[in-house]
Amino acid sequence: MEIRIEISDKRENPTERETVLHGAGQEAPACGAECAVGREIRARSREELFAACRRAGRTRAGSWRIFLNAEAECGQCAHGPEAGTSRAAALLQEAGASPAEEPLLQEAVRCLYDGAYLFRKDCLKELAGQPVFAHRDELADCGSGVYTFVLSGLSEEAAVAAAERGKLLGTCKGYARSLGNLPNNYLHAQQMTDYVRALTEALGEGVSCRILDHEELERLGCGALLAVNRGRKEEAFLVTLEYAGGKQTDRKLALVGKGLLFDSGGYHLKSISGMNGMKYDMCGAAGVLEAFEFLVRTRTPVNLMAVLALGENLIGPEAVKMGDVVTTLSGKTVEVYNTDAEGRLALCDALTWAQRCGASQIIDLATLTYSAQAALGDETGALFGNRDELCRDIQKAAEAADEAIWRLPTGERYHRLLEWSICADFANYAPDKGAGASVAACFLENFIESETGWLHLDIVGPSVIRSATEEMAEGASGFGIASIAAYVQSMVRSKKTV
Repeated sequence: MEIRIEISDKRENPTERETVLHGAGQEAPACGAECAVGREIRARSREELFAACRRAGRTRAGSWRIFLNAEAECGQCAHGPEAGTSRAAALLQEAGASPAEEPLLQEAVRCLYDGAYLFRKDCLKELAGQPVFAHRDELADCGSGVYTFVLSGLSEEAAVAAAERGKLLGTCKGYARSLGNLPNNYLHAQQMTDYVRALTEALGEGVSCRILDHEELERLGCGALLAVNRGRKEEAFLVTLEYAGGKQTDRKLALVGKGLLFDSGGYHLKSISGMNGMKYDMCGAAGVLEAFEFLVRTRTPVNLMAVLALGENLIGPEAVKMGDVVTTLSGKTVEVYNTDAEGRLALCDALTWAQRCGASQIIDLATLTYSAQAALGDETGALFGNRDELCRDIQKAAEAADEAIWRLPTGERYHRLLEWSICADFANYAPDKGAGASVAACFLENFIESETGWLHLDIVGPSVIRSATEEMAEGASGFGIASIAAYVQSMVRSKKTV
């Protein structure tokens, strides 16, 4: 893929300045152009622009001209300026930026990459036994399209920088999607930790990594994460990356991801249809890892942490059973009613660990409950949080990134549904009570200290494209990465503290 920037100034027309940024890729199917003549995109709204960019990316070939705000008419069709191309000020304001800022361009470029991404299954033939990180660029193919953004009101330097950020964000999403798409026998917890180590080395100065193995988890008392992984002989891991991008006195934002590389359901074994796609149960961990990479590579001035809870939920002689009581890292005890409600067990120890490492605000990303999907469908993630302001901020960021999230309730009425155990502080499930997504969120909230700001994104629905669309290929979607990136970038622009 190649991205070009063309600065069009009415005072200079017909002179135009063009900058070529980058490129690479192959092949393509049929065109789905917005303008039948000339493959031009002129959108009337932010949402229309992003959808058109994904469709244009999906063609994976040809030359496209994408007008953000340049008042250039299409000479071969009836589109003209009134079709929406001169409305950049409105588009940018809708995206949460002033007319001369760059977020819209960044997200439009990222949407091209979202549409163009294709998982290269032929690469699996050479990948067996090889480190995933070393081959991650080979696993993703973004085609050979050439996309020229035509805009005015923005300096060439600023436009190029915004487009480069969009390219990086799209690339990082592609890495997360490839991790999700890999078969489980190519990516166990050990291979994921190897990926993290290699990424840490690639990111260089300012980034540190700590990996807690089985022995250390036992010593610390991470009984919940260990219980989930007991059906598998290989180790579970709790991985922590840290980036000191802010001042030493600044507080830390932690991104926490559920990373179950496969979920059979344990002794509450899933059906064949229910088990299909369970390699995607690590999309939360892949998402926060690649959001972390993007924010580090763009040198975002924030103190950042990524915490990944890695393991697998399988059946074995030592596997956790219904009625077992486990002691979590926090010291709280949990009765396991449902072995297929394991994600919350893995996450609760990760949340406690993030706070022990100094996080004052946490965003967790997890494929946690089918109840969230039942309530909101395949395209909308469920949002929960303990601060109204934080929820409003992440909703604005998600809207700017064109990712749909909807806030669902927590509160005492859901908390008490978990408080029925006669053996433990609470259970991991509320049988026959409904409101499964809210109940799961309340389980996690039990491990959040009162002074910690917390946002929880339950992404079972939108984490996977279950069949190819005109905008994106089938497989992992990378949902949540763009929202987290936009949230942190907005926080930095507005000078908000964590």
